[in-house]
Amino acid sequence: MMNNRKKRVLLAATGLLCAVSIASAQTFVYAAPSTKDLEKKTSDLKDDLHSMNSDLASLSKKLDKTSGKIEKMSEQVEKAKLDLAAAKLNEEAQFKSMKERIKFMYEGGSVSLFEILLTSENMADFLNKAEYVSNISDYDRNMLDKFQTAREEVAKKESGLKKQQADLASMQSSLNEQKSNLSDKISNTSSKLSDYNAQLKKAKAAEEAMRTARNNDVSGNTGKQSSGNGGGTSNSGKKFNANTSDVALLAGILECEAGATYEGMLAVGTVIMNRVESSRFPNTISGVVYQSGQFAPTWNGALNRVLGRGPSSSAYSAAKAVLGGARHNKVRNCYFFWAAFTGHAGINVGGNVFW
Repeated sequence: MMNNRKKRVLLAATGLLCAVSIASAQTFVYAAPSTKDLEKKTSDLKDDLHSMNSDLASLSKKLDKTSGKIEKMSEQVEKAKLDLAAAKLNEEAQFKSMKERIKFMYEGGSVSLFEILLTSENMADFLNKAEYVSNISDYDRNMLDKFQTAREEVAKKESGLKKQQADLASMQSSLNEQKSNLSDKISNTSSKLSDYNAQLKKAKAAEEAMRTARNNDVSGNTGKQSSGNGGGTSNSGKKFNANTSDVALLAGILECEAGATYEGMLAVGTVIMNRVESSRFPNTISGVVYQSGQFAPTWNGALNRVLGRGPSSSAYSAAKAVLGGARHNKVRNCYFFWAAFTGHAGINVGGNVFW
């Protein structure tokens, strides 16, 4: 009993593990953006560009204003330097003059309080002369203090101006960096916009060609153009739910590989859809077409040229017919083809041999 229970638990766990593994191994196919999506994307990018260009203009104005302030501040700093030099000269001159007077009055011995006393007529005269000498000394000290204060104020002003100048230079550097980053962003956005505009142009061309193709009687064209080929066509294939890009890509490769013959395009389309439905090949149209080493137009530039101008109406008609399930009976079970001139053995349809 216990063994059976363990077996059931083990089987359940194994089943769950397999389910998770299968789910994890699924391949997701993402549809190409539609015309509506591309139009919205280009509109959003244009809005972004407009906003970024406005920001760039604002930054440029700030930079111009900051540069003007820096230039003006530089002039003020230079003037402060000159003022400081002048203040130092005045201070040095006053100090030198004071030293000369002190030397003359005291060190030279020409003036002393005793001499002033002896030469004074009376006490009042003595006091007046002594006060004169004292006043001279006070004057020198006051002037020296005044010049020292002036020099310190000018030096302080110069230091403040230099700090403001450094702050402005830092702001200028930051604005230049912002401008450079914004310019790079504008360049990248412009490149993206150009790319999306190109995609939008191709998508619109594809839609226009599809609208033209819808006006044609696809089934009538199929019957008319395939008559006399000995093989005929049938709707034996599966219908493929394709988006606009799938239709355009299939029409492009059909035109490249089969030229203008509807029968040849139908045969090539049959091979491509056979591959899509086979487990041996990718399960998407783009996967089959762009599989490495399979279709020469994907690497020699022919496919890009056709997609650039838009495939022909007959190519779109053939592509739509194939996607709707139409198949060429002669090559219904073929997965490969080469150009007939290669001499490869196979079923010859529309200038290609199939096998």
